[in-house]
Amino acid sequence: MKKRYVLAALAAMTVLAGCGDNASQQKNTDNTTQESTTEDDLTAADPDEDGEELDPEFSQDVENNEVIDADDAEEEVALDPITPSEYLVQNASDYVTLGDYDGVEVTRYTYEITDDMVQDEIQEELADASDEQSTNAPSEDGNIVYMNLTATVEGEEAADPDETFITLGQEEFGAEFDQKLTGVSTGDKLDFSITYGDDTWQEDWQGKTVDFSVEITDVTASNTPEYDEDYVKNYTGYDTKEEYEASVKEYLEQSYEEQSTYDEAEDLISACLARTEFTGEYPDDLFEACREEALSGYSMFVEEDGDVNDVLDMFGVTEDDIAEEAKNLVNRRLFISAYAEANNIEVTEDEYVNYVNEYADYYGESPADFETLYTRETLVNALYESKVTELLLEKANVTETPYTPEEYEEEESKEDDTLDDLEIVEEGEEGVAE
Repeated sequence: MKKRYVLAALAAMTVLAGCGDNASQQKNTDNTTQESTTEDDLTAADPDEDGEELDPEFSQDVENNEVIDADDAEEEVALDPITPSEYLVQNASDYVTLGDYDGVEVTRYTYEITDDMVQDEIQEELADASDEQSTNAPSEDGNIVYMNLTATVEGEEAADPDETFITLGQEEFGAEFDQKLTGVSTGDKLDFSITYGDDTWQEDWQGKTVDFSVEITDVTASNTPEYDEDYVKNYTGYDTKEEYEASVKEYLEQSYEEQSTYDEAEDLISACLARTEFTGEYPDDLFEACREEALSGYSMFVEEDGDVNDVLDMFGVTEDDIAEEAKNLVNRRLFISAYAEANNIEVTEDEYVNYVNEYADYYGESPADFETLYTRETLVNALYESKVTELLLEKANVTETPYTPEEYEEEESKEDDTLDDLEIVEEGEEGVAE
């Protein structure tokens, strides 16, 4: 599946706020006596006073940023003056031939929140509230095994052992790997080999035999609170399980509504791109800007003195994958700019400043820092995309479809195929991206 662009999600959620009335409320499952903001608070959607929704998927890119106390924050630096239209691709119509977008077929998924889904969410909450304790007993299902791991693939050994961990039973490295690490204790050293099939998520291991050298550094057991009235009162701020479960259901309904809106917008843009012709040429700096944006989603994981290439390796992302994301984003930028130009769509300076201030405040950043983090070009394009998407939705033929895993995966596959078909030839070559 293609990686989703963070700012595309922002644009989709902005569209929702402009054309819908399903503003979400943040799930309140925190103890009201707690003073600190929890991770769930930062990732849950929260409406502003105008009813706009903040996208939980976007928050994953900034949830680790420290929330700034208003009393401790330095004096905010005003944003520099901006003319948003200058950050679009200039003369985009030279590179794009727009198509007919009336009646574009778009799927909007609907979701039924079941009792099982509520209980699954509660189990995740319980897991988040659990703590770990080292155990002297041999490892067993459910234990977390920490290790120094060296993997040698057909004679190519990793430069340094990886400090990593697995939860036995989740089969992160496969069922056989879990079996090998069942019954181990801290200090144990193991050497073994596993031959993987083509279905393993580790691309470098697919169809190959991997030799492992493992040193166990710790084995822990997770102490999970029991789901009872005491847990509800002590951890959630509610008095009864019934009240808490009702709030969880409401939260899930809002979250899936937001997911549905994001998917609808992505489906719409993909369908419109398929109706658009591209010359295959683009401004010199556009690809590099899009490449940097594609990399930005991974840069947040870079540790101090680390390198983004290490993160790409961790996710199994190649340079070709980044180039593909960048090229898809190039087409997307060209289309949005050309459509905005053809339909006289404008973003004002006030709209931009309000947009940056809103999201900067929500994520505990100063507007200037938030703008630096995501760049003006990216933020402006997200705003323009939200306006373009809103206008295109008015002309689209939207079909509501009940969600099923099979149908959803089929739609995701179609979306990927559509993007794959949007081939962009290298600058200077002739051709049309179809």
